[in-house]
Amino acid sequence: MSKTKLNKQWKNWHLETDEDEIVWLHFDKADSGTNVFSSDVFAEFFVILDQLAEMNPKGLIILSDKGNGFIAGADIEEFTQLESKEEALKLIRVGQSAFDKLEDLPFPSLSLINGFCLGGGMEMSLACDYRIALDDPRTRLGLPEVLLGIHPGWGGTMRMPRLIGAPAAMDLMLSGRTVNARAAKKMGIVDKITAQRHLMRAAKMLILRRPKKHQPGRLVAVANSAVARPLLAKYLRKQVAKRAPEAHYPAPYALIDLWEKYAGDERSMLLEEAVSVAGLMSAGTAQNLVRVFLLQERLKSLGKGVDFQPQHVHVIGAGIMGGDIAAWCAF
Repeated sequence: MSKTKLNKQWKNWHLETDEDEIVWLHFDKADSGTNVFSSDVFAEFFVILDQLAEMNPKGLIILSDKGNGFIAGADIEEFTQLESKEEALKLIRVGQSAFDKLEDLPFPSLSLINGFCLGGGMEMSLACDYRIALDDPRTRLGLPEVLLGIHPGWGGTMRMPRLIGAPAAMDLMLSGRTVNARAAKKMGIVDKITAQRHLMRAAKMLILRRPKKHQPGRLVAVANSAVARPLLAKYLRKQVAKRAPEAHYPAPYALIDLWEKYAGDERSMLLEEAVSVAGLMSAGTAQNLVRVFLLQERLKSLGKGVDFQPQHVHVIGAGIMGGDIAAWCAF
């Protein structure tokens, strides 16, 4: 099939083809200050991927047009409107299918990460062949779903261990912590980090050169074997139990069970990943943690544009945290 240039504008995406027949896919979610995945975003993404598969360019580079970061993850507001486990499962499978389609493209793909790349944004990047991150303190990468009472559901539980090995991947997913660009490069999550002025050129060069994709070392890969998984799973459960009881925080334990049972079979892993997350989403823990998250976001928004200057601060509680707060206020 002959290659043709495709330049098109969608509601949430803008696509352009450069002189080297590399497609640059810009993500700019409409009516939102942050890029998040929602049903309408996925609907357009499916169409774009189908057109790209027909076009067969030399490569695909996905980037954000938002100045504050790459992709924050899923649209949490949309998840709160789901009324049943079946609805949740359907939405999760949509995301999985989209990222499977991205991974199966017959040409190299790359995520050009600026700022935060979290949750679903990280899972989409894992479905790409390569990842380049902006070397900046504001760049943060991770899979923090456990902090909302669930675990990665769009392929992250399968692709992150495959990329960097189970020990490091499980540590990230079970803790929900994020890492900066340099730590991500050291771990193998991203292939290259660079300054802002070199981002575009670095992305193009990586696509054109098509180096071998990152894989964990042999010793690290052994941890994902059927023999090693039960031993590591037992250790992980003990570590998690020190911080969070299963009765109140089931998500990390569900993630360990999922990985232990299905990590040797990628298709089964994805199917069970979706079922597990759908079940967690309908449970009380996730609903309460999502409610807290939304309240925090609302509180942040209320503080914008306010010029209030406090004259007196009262600190209730004189423990370590209270003492530090009082000290900072005094300074």
